[in-house]
Amino acid sequence: MWSPTIATEADSKYLALVEALAADIQSGRLSPGDQLPTHRDLANRLGVALGTVSRAYAAAESRGLVSGEVGRGTFVRSQSSGAEEGAIEDEDPTLIDLSKSRLARTPGDQTVRRALARLASRPDLDRLLDFYQPAAGMARHRTAGTAWVRRAGLDVEAGRVIITNGAQHGATVVLASLTRPGDLVLAEELTYPGVKAIASLLSLQLQPLALDEHGIEPDAFADACRSGSVRALYCMPTLQNPTGRTIPLERRREIAEIAARHDVAVVEDDVYGFLEDHPLPPITTFAPTHSYYITSTSKSLAPGLRLGYVVAPAAKIDRLAGTIRATTWLTAPLLAELASQWIESGEADEMVRWKREETIARHTLARRVLAPWVTEAAAGFNFWLELPDPWRTEEFVTQARARGVVVSPSEEFMVGRKSAPYAVRVCLGGGIGRERLEHGLQRLAELLREGPGTTLTTY
Repeated sequence: MWSPTIATEADSKYLALVEALAADIQSGRLSPGDQLPTHRDLANRLGVALGTVSRAYAAAESRGLVSGEVGRGTFVRSQSSGAEEGAIEDEDPTLIDLSKSRLARTPGDQTVRRALARLASRPDLDRLLDFYQPAAGMARHRTAGTAWVRRAGLDVEAGRVIITNGAQHGATVVLASLTRPGDLVLAEELTYPGVKAIASLLSLQLQPLALDEHGIEPDAFADACRSGSVRALYCMPTLQNPTGRTIPLERRREIAEIAARHDVAVVEDDVYGFLEDHPLPPITTFAPTHSYYITSTSKSLAPGLRLGYVVAPAAKIDRLAGTIRATTWLTAPLLAELASQWIESGEADEMVRWKREETIARHTLARRVLAPWVTEAAAGFNFWLELPDPWRTEEFVTQARARGVVVSPSEEFMVGRKSAPYAVRVCLGGGIGRERLEHGLQRLAELLREGPGTTLTTY
């Protein structure tokens, strides 16, 4: 039975006990399935109050370190369990969810704990909790934002960067500042569902633009601008969600020129651009007075870090800040400080390198398991799976779920009333490990080989 050592002078014995438990799990002294002493037994051994052990076990369970079973006791959880890999409360542990476009760090990573410890020791911590900060963000955090967007090739002054509560909030702030109800906004015919939600919230008309293998067709964009009063274009030029396509350099220039000629704002969502070792210049580079560049830390650093950076024309900053003030007043300075520390220390670069390498490894795995249906795909968090005949999208999604795998149907991403293609988006992250990912991909491969109408299997 486990018998930890905790410092007798520890300020908080229950927290010291939790940290001892975490350390022994990480070192291998405790293995998945090991039973821990009863609350009373451990309290007697350590000479602490029974409530101290009960509180420690409860905290350890909330961190996913242990699980309690009524009538049996408390046991060490597997590090590959859903909760330890980043599952959220409403996730079904019996399903392999390949519908979430995110990638969480490994459970043993200490980056967040180190950063929080540094924050806790700062003499100016109270200032970060002061409500009355600038709506566009504190100057220091906007400066860190310039360093972050410089990785994408944008060299701008801090005054052109505003801090938002993630990229979704950033896009909402930009479109709310630029448009009025009923205005016409363009988007790729297959697009990120979040922009459809924004258009609905703001009562905007969302019109689709045709795509080819290189992304938005410039002629379609120009025709739309000539035929109507277009207010803005929302697009994802790099590793577009859901198709994974990247717009080539010359086409970026052409799109920027069309936007400037017709006085159309470009809302450029670049949340996946960090995955490129040598990213192409953003469209914003070629149309700086008409473009709003948006990125975030949710994909690149941590899914739960809701922090976004928006680069906007200098003349529009005050207007955007006013919209932030009207919606959330400001972005939490504590979160902005956490991201700024990572950017300044180089830890953010290390986190990005890990995500790039992990994403490449997962794509290599997907191409091996799903060959010949997936032969090439840009290394993003997801890939677009075009279904072979005679599969229909709804039937494939239903049968995949019956086999314990969740994927996203093409209809979720369609703009307008055009029929959706027979395809699904398959994500490679979602907080699950590679082994579980491979199981999910293998089940999809079985389904593709067998074809529709086969007997459903329960996993």
